[in-house]
Amino acid sequence: MQKLLTVLIVFLALVVAAVLMAGLYGSYALLIGAQDDLSVADRLALLPVVAVSAGVLVAVLTFVRERRRQEVERRRHMSEVFLERVKNGFDTVITLLSDQNNNRVTWVRATRTLLKALNLKEKILSEEYKVAYDLEEERARNELYNVLTLVDEDSGERVPLPPQFFYGIGDWRTCTSLDEAAIKASSRVTVYTPSIDEVPPQPYLKPIAPESVAVIFNFVEYPKHYDDPLKKVPVWEEDWARSHGIDQGARRYVAHSRQKVAIGDKLIERNRKSN
Repeated sequence: MQKLLTVLIVFLALVVAAVLMAGLYGSYALLIGAQDDLSVADRLALLPVVAVSAGVLVAVLTFVRERRRQEVERRRHMSEVFLERVKNGFDTVITLLSDQNNNRVTWVRATRTLLKALNLKEKILSEEYKVAYDLEEERARNELYNVLTLVDEDSGERVPLPPQFFYGIGDWRTCTSLDEAAIKASSRVTVYTPSIDEVPPQPYLKPIAPESVAVIFNFVEYPKHYDDPLKKVPVWEEDWARSHGIDQGARRYVAHSRQKVAIGDKLIERNRKSN
């Protein structure tokens, strides 16, 4: 409603400005135009009309400019507010999953928070805050990647979580069979006698909801339409032998990796076709 009222006010202001400009032009034509039948006194009598019309026109244009400035400021402020909420949402998701838990309820809460944070992106309208949002999304994606991967003890590389993890069992690191994990995660029927002194045991679902898994990992993966800035980076072309300083080793590596490739135990020149 407020937006519609603003548009209506601006439209009326433009209409008034158009009418005043037409009147001002007519007065100007009468004042200094080629009408010989007007005396000097008559022409001077038009000066107040011209002055008033010009003053009103300036006021209208000032009003329109001020409304525009206020609208830009409002969008900037709202973008700042929504960006802050997005940051809080991302931080909440990271905190909920940072201990690498596989609790179904915790994952549901993290998923709901993430979806709400992502939906706020459409409300960020100022360009500078859109850029800031992209950086926040990148930060959250990188932190969740570390949370949702393991470090291989032999290679030191980060590896995916095993599928047993998502069944919500405690021994997912040692459980080798998905069938066994599913059985361990199944609900148990518990018979109990109600007591005023104790809270009855609650049946819990252990497996993480597939929807939760999909939402979190879809976010961590880079989208297909992702504009990768690395593709725009020019790789060093100059001779590595002329390098000096901190990048000497880096330049030699880049030059060597572009000349040769290792497949198994065999080293192949990149500019030669292997048989």
